Amino acid sequence: MEFEFIKNSFTGEYLVKCEMGQEVIARLLQEEISTDDRTIMEIKALLSKAAQFSCNEHKWQGKEISLSILESEVHVYENTLAFETLMESEEEFSLYESESYSECGLEDLLSVIEQWERFIHNR
Repeated sequence: MEFEFIKNSFTGEYLVKCEMGQEVIARLLQEEISTDDRTIMEIKALLSKAAQFSCNEHKWQGKEISLSILESEVHVYENTLAFETLMESEEEFSLYESESYSECGLEDLLSVIEQWERFIHNR
């Protein structure tokens, strides 16, 4: 996973640019975590616990985006995906889902979160 972290020098806002298919992970960093150290610690602790107890499913729910972890595979998704109607055509949903859902390895997500943490704290 490749991400570019940017700080807007005018607004002080932290932004993330990412590869196609990783947009929801970028939003997780930018919108859910932002500069909240408590949330960073919470997610890192969850990832650590999931690594130790990989047979169990572990979940974290944010305001807009959530994580589900099972056997070192992390599913990152918009909370609205749980409420999508079955009326949408598969083609329409597939395009929407590509920006609203992503999978990655547990270690990969931990690495990205640690990089984000260093970036927002200028380390």
